[in-house]
Amino acid sequence: MTDPKAVQSLVSDLKMLAAYETAADWREHGAMDSAFAALSWDDAHVKAALPQYIASSGEERAKVDYAFNALVPRPPADIDGKQAAMHTWIKARLFSYNKAFPFQLNPYTK
Repeated sequence: MTDPKAVQSLVSDLKMLAAYETAADWREHGAMDSAFAALSWDDAHVKAALPQYIASSGEERAKVDYAFNALVPRPPADIDGKQAAMHTWIKARLFSYNKAFPFQLNPYTK
């Protein structure tokens, strides 16, 4: 059995998002470009899940968005299309995980 590295891939993408946002705060365009390029753009599972996530709605989408907002509470800057693309990519990753192993999220339980 091969190790799917789901957690490692998610954490890696979240690190690159944090690096991108930090570089943007300092207006370090080279670092921003490096962090953007280092995202897992070649991950076939996320590529397949991306159109499904974009087309999703209702409870399926709400679970993914809730999980993403718990991990990344700050919305993308209005003028930064790359940051928005990174957010959507990570949401598609979470969507693929939710399809394989449905999230058990309830914001009302303690």
